[in-house]
Amino acid sequence: REPAGNEWGTGAISNARFGGVRLSDVLRDAGVSQPAEAVRAGVQHVHFEGSDGCRVSVPAKKALDEAGDVLLAWEMNGEPLPRDHGYPLRVLVPGHVGVRQVKWLTEVKLAEEDAPGMWNRGLAYKVFGPSVTSVTEEEIAATPTMQEMPVQSMIAEPRPNAKLDAGSPVDVRGVAWSGGGRGIVRVDVSADGGASWHKATLAEGSEQPPDRAWAWTFWEAEVPVAEAEGATTIICKATDAAHNSQPESVAGIWNLRGLNNNSWHRVPVVAIGDGDDDEAASEPQAAAAPAPPARSNSRYGGAFESSEPPAPTSEPRYGGAFRK
Repeated sequence: REPAGNEWGTGAISNARFGGVRLSDVLRDAGVSQPAEAVRAGVQHVHFEGSDGCRVSVPAKKALDEAGDVLLAWEMNGEPLPRDHGYPLRVLVPGHVGVRQVKWLTEVKLAEEDAPGMWNRGLAYKVFGPSVTSVTEEEIAATPTMQEMPVQSMIAEPRPNAKLDAGSPVDVRGVAWSGGGRGIVRVDVSADGGASWHKATLAEGSEQPPDRAWAWTFWEAEVPVAEAEGATTIICKATDAAHNSQPESVAGIWNLRGLNNNSWHRVPVVAIGDGDDDEAASEPQAAAAPAPPARSNSRYGGAFESSEPPAPTSEPRYGGAFRK
């Protein structure tokens, strides 16, 4: 079944190093000294509005807590925030779905109710059960909107339809991430369609605090390709610090809008024998898929980018150097 939403493939996630000021510090200067006091006063949500008319909200606990790391950012990768990334000011709500990261920020508002409009109260970010194909306005209103996202992982190498030696080891690399700052504790990889599994080595990103892991975690594994020649599948699945794991299939999580599809990531490949390379070379070949961009030396600040990373700061933070 086709959902009523845009197809994002493996998603739209990247990492950068953002600079600015914590929202909690700004609100403290404005007289909101403690999150608990604000909640007792009736503040349940914090609204953000951009000059493009986008208005969203997040729970007050996330926005007011210093550990939530909500940032009013004016800098990206050591430079002034680019215009298409929200210049002169945007909000970063790490661990939450992208729509909460309002660009061209013009207003921050404390409120008892969530933000009006399609992004919080409309259908756009509402998740329903797999058998629901239509909903009423009452059902939409009664369903909470997405905030944090589920655990997810993806394979960057090898590329789809790559030809691999049957029975030989292959290097598999990718990234994993989970919403709410939940760190990645394990990634399992299979190169024989799920018949056997191998634990990946967690690389940069794995040292993040398990409850404030805002950036993705790189992983890599050497796994044996299926012995039998022909089409097979490389698969990865991640587990986060709360021991949430990715489901095998989308069947049980399908929803009307196509949201939160974090089922196992699969990459089709072809296992070939010793003589198959010569035969393949004599056949017309389709254009090869472009190789993934090279990883920079600063993986948190622009992973899979080939440009030079910004100079390191003396206050390293994960996924965005929350510098004042």
